[in-house]
Amino acid sequence: MSLEQLSAILNENEEVGKNDAASAVQINIANVKLRKNGINEIPQDFADMLQKYNGLSCDGNVIFGVDTKTMFFPDLVDVNCRILKDEDTSCIILGQDEDNFLVYDYQPKKYRIIDQEDYEEKVVTDDLTYAVAWILKI
Repeated sequence: MSLEQLSAILNENEEVGKNDAASAVQINIANVKLRKNGINEIPQDFADMLQKYNGLSCDGNVIFGVDTKTMFFPDLVDVNCRILKDEDTSCIILGQDEDNFLVYDYQPKKYRIIDQEDYEEKVVTDDLTYAVAWILKI
């Protein structure tokens, strides 16, 4: 599925909360903050999505945004600094549902959905849109 196809699905679904677009400056600032804390940058296709929707939510499942200034759409930098700071990992956390994290793993260059408690892998994909739809349950 393409980002345009995902956007069409999101726009038709009234249950999905959609935050306004992030600017390239907001994304660059977030990347600087992430690097300063030893965390990988935002993957480019996710950055492209942030420039359409700076955070998504559906029934408590969320895709993080950057500099959102609202608890409804958690801040990607804050979440990653809280969870990953001082960890030796090639991942960045991009969203979550009740039980799982959506992460991008730079080593295999894949999106992974992993259990929040035991880190058991549920899904591995190259396709950001599939991973977003899986987390949001749409």
